[in-house]
Amino acid sequence: MKKLIEFLKTNKKWNLILWIFIGVFLLGALMVINGKEKSLKVNSIKVLIEPRVLLSFLDSLKVMEILKGEEEERTILGEASKQINLDEMESALESYPFIESADVSLDLSGKLIVKVLQRSPVLRVINSHYQSYYVAKSGFKMPTHASFSPRVLVATGNIAETLIDSSSVKSTLLKDLLAIANYCNNDEFWQSQIEQLYVDNYMDIILIPKVGNHSIVFGSADNLDNKFARLKTFYLQGLNNVGWDEYTKINLQYDSQIVAEKRNYIPNTQTQTQNQP
Repeated sequence: MKKLIEFLKTNKKWNLILWIFIGVFLLGALMVINGKEKSLKVNSIKVLIEPRVLLSFLDSLKVMEILKGEEEERTILGEASKQINLDEMESALESYPFIESADVSLDLSGKLIVKVLQRSPVLRVINSHYQSYYVAKSGFKMPTHASFSPRVLVATGNIAETLIDSSSVKSTLLKDLLAIANYCNNDEFWQSQIEQLYVDNYMDIILIPKVGNHSIVFGSADNLDNKFARLKTFYLQGLNNVGWDEYTKINLQYDSQIVAEKRNYIPNTQTQTQNQP
């Protein structure tokens, strides 16, 4: 073998013949593959949906419904490859609001492989007009789903932006709400502690916790890391010692400090009077 390689290296004529042979072989192989592709028919369909934890948003039947379009009687199975426009199929899937991206391919065995990536909602908005929609972590706005309500943070109150204003979040307020929702969604502690965001008449964002009978005045999403760090310190070093119902309001809007309002306990004088001899 070494002698053959040395011979080809030193003999330009045979070296050229070898490359011509390789080129003809590759061209022939490509022609065979191309001819096989043209005669291919779809004999099976495989639908892959990610992430799987959100499969209730989308299923294989819905994917096939989108691929068929207005041709409800279309089966796709048995169709020749030249009848199928893979790019059009991908565009149809990606126009569906719950799908972030799609990839459709046909392998040489005749299997149509459909890969779909669902959008991941992190926030449900109920605006001041009582209109409801979801916001994905990317900022894309999604309508509510008829049969599935994912467990995500809910934002209510003085929110003017609607679903049809734009395809993605537009206002500074909604961008702030999304930033807070994404932060909580990426942190196990806050994901389990914060359940609602509320926008008051001063356009301040209020956090409503799951544990503790208090509200958290967050303001805007400025200094997000710092505010959550201060709040967590106050929770662990303050509320853990005095009790989670000691305060009615925790204000994080002031730099480098927390202003907390204590709950006023009013004695039940009527009960005390009745117990007097």
